[in-house]
Formats: sequence, structure tokens, C-alpha cells
Amino acid sequence: MKSIRQSLLVWLILGMLIGTCVAGLSMYWLAQDEVNELFDYQIKQVALSLHGQSQLVTVAAADRDPEEDNVVQAWDTLGKPLFSSNPSRELPRYVTLGLHTVSYHQQPWRIYNIQRHGRFIQVAQPMIVRDELAAGLAVRMLVPFFVLIPLLAGLIWWVVGRSLSPLQAVTTAVATRHEDAMHALDEKNLPQEIHPMVVALNQLLRRLSQSMQAQRAFIADASHELRSPLTALKLQLQLTERATTDEQRTVGFVKVNERLDRSIHLVRQLLTLARSESRSEHDYFAPVDMSALVQDIVQDFMPLAEVRQTDFQLIIEPNVMVSGQQENLRILVSNLVDNAIRYTSNSGQVCIRITREAGQTVLRVIDNGSGIPAHERERVFDRFYRREGTQVTGSGLGLAIVRNIAEVHHATLALSDNLISSGLIVTIKFP
Repeated sequence: MKSIRQSLLVWLILGMLIGTCVAGLSMYWLAQDEVNELFDYQIKQVALSLHGQSQLVTVAAADRDPEEDNVVQAWDTLGKPLFSSNPSRELPRYVTLGLHTVSYHQQPWRIYNIQRHGRFIQVAQPMIVRDELAAGLAVRMLVPFFVLIPLLAGLIWWVVGRSLSPLQAVTTAVATRHEDAMHALDEKNLPQEIHPMVVALNQLLRRLSQSMQAQRAFIADASHELRSPLTALKLQLQLTERATTDEQRTVGFVKVNERLDRSIHLVRQLLTLARSESRSEHDYFAPVDMSALVQDIVQDFMPLAEVRQTDFQLIIEPNVMVSGQQENLRILVSNLVDNAIRYTSNSGQVCIRITREAGQTVLRVIDNGSGIPAHERERVFDRFYRREGTQVTGSGLGLAIVRNIAEVHHATLALSDNLISSGLIVTIKFP
């Protein structure tokens, strides 16, 4: 596992060492340029000073210090040696005038030649002398760096540790908290780089808290709602067992089947509600043909409509598309159509419209049933809420499921009165 602290320390210290090496090389090259310029000037001055003397010793009688830097030689016009400062290190005569570099005995030499008034003077100096002096100057200039490297390494270690301490504090705060603790982390006095991460983590905690609260409420509501039908089912089964005649048993079994159907419908609606709440807007969206989807759903409800003698009226524009989750949209439309049929009296009428209005896809489900009073239109979206006095059996979950799916699709959901006759208009506008 990679460590940010370790990576920072390694790269910062390595960068410091590389920078020191680059600085040393730069100092060496600069010192070498300065030394070359200085020594070129020196050997040039030596040659000019000998040129001004009227007499020179013919040949030096004894060798001078072999470690002497400069080798000075002079010849007459015929090439006869007139002077040599170090006979043991004599160089051949190079006829090229001025400053130039030559190789003698596999060693580079810097030479300055001048010829005036019948004399040819040559001053030579080994380049190794210059290199040693430049290296010595560079090392002396780098001595403070070598002293500072341990200090800088310690400073880097301290600064990295101090800079990463807020991240460690956040890690400790998350690691030590209880699994049910959903309160936000402290966002004050955080570095700019860590603050967005803590803000995003707090947003996640808030979403998790809301999700857990919704799950707890769902479980509590589901257990409460399932208790009554299951209890009634058990009582009805006991009554049927106690029946003494075939007619009583037949009636009892019919009621048992009815209560089983209600329980099955409730469980299905609960599962559908749970799925609709667990799916998010990040699930895969795809183009959905709402025109074809509504027509397919209407065909599924035709048997129920025929039993209740409900007249379907379809006003559907062709090829009306939305971006969404097809299975969820099928559940949404199915719940609206099922509610419209159930809450419309026999021989009633249900109208379903799919149109395009102002760049939006609009779904309207219109019935001529009893409708919903304005003061109850918000409450009917609550789970398990059913209006008082309603004779139609149901779970009270249909519109809650519709609202969840509409929110995932960023659609607006509205209830209004049927102005032509009694009843309700459910309008959903998809972006």
C-alpha cells in the first residue's frame, strides 16, 4: 500500500539531493570558466613580459620545480632554443599564434604563442591544474550545502508530518466512531486540499442517515401494515375451520382467498416501493418510447377494465421519447392506471394522454371517479395513507411509488380536479 507521507519524504529529499548535485555541477562549470579566463590572461601576460626583455638566458642550466604550473619557452627565428623554464617538461614548438589547446603526452595543455622582433615565445599550462582549482572552488562553495542537507531533511520530515496531521485526524475520527453515528465531521480549520473531501464525506453521511431513517420508517410501517391483514387472514381461516356446513366453508374460503389476494398485493407493493426507493438517478438511463409503453400497459389492464365496464380513451402522440429507466416507468404508469380504474365507479371512463408540450413529455391520467380533496393531495403521497370512507381495497402505496419514480426521473408530479366532470387528473411532466 502506497504512503503519501513516504512518497513526499522520498521525492522531496531526492529532489533536494538532485538539486544539490545540479548546483555543484553548475558551480564547477562556472568556476572552470572563470579559472580558464583568469589563467588565459595570466599566461598571456607572462608571454608579453618576456617579449619585452632585451636578453634571455640561452638554456636554463637546471630543472625547476616539476610541479610548477607554467612552462615558458623561447626560440629565435631559426628555431634555436633561447630559454626554457622547465627543461624536463619541454613541449614542442607550436607555430599557431595566440591561445589554443593541444594534447601532449595524452594530457591537454593550454598554450599562448607570440612572435615579435625575432623571438618566438610559447607559454604552456596543463589543463589539469585548472580543473583541480575549479573542482576545489566548487567543493568549497558546496560545503554549506552539505551542512544544510541534514537540517533540510529534518525540516522536510517535520513539515510533511505536520501538513498531513489533519488527514490523520480525519482518519482517526472516522475510524473510531460508532457505525450508527451519522453526525457530520468537523469542517473547521481544515487545509484547502482536505476540506472538499470532508465536505463530500459529510454529504455521504447525510445521505446514508436519510436512507437509514427511511429504511427504519419503512420497516416500521410495513410491519404495522402487514400485522392487520395477516391477523385477519388467520382469524378468517379459523372461522372457516369451525364451519359446520359446506355453504359456510365455501363462503369462508372465498373470504380467505380475498384476504390472501390483498396480502399478496400489499407485499408486492412493498417490494416495488423498496426497489423504487433503492434505485437512484445514477442508474442507467436509456431512451424509452412512452407511446408504445403506455399502449402496452393499457392492453395488460383491459381485462380489469372489462370487468368494471371502464371505458379507456387514449390520446397518444406517436414516438414520444423520454430518457429514463423503462422498468420503473412501467411501474409508474401501471400504478396510475390501476388507481384510475379502481377509484372510478363501474361504467366510468379513464383517459390517458401522452403529448409533447413546450419541449416536455407530458403524461396525464384522467378519471371521473370521486377525486381527491385539495387538502389531502399532499398526504396521499405518504406511504400507507388511505382516505377515510374509501370503499376500494388497496395498500396506500401506489402514489408513494409513483412519486419516488418521478423524483428519480426529475419529473414534476401534480394532482388536479377534472373540470369536465368529477374525478382526478394526474399530470407528470418529464424534462
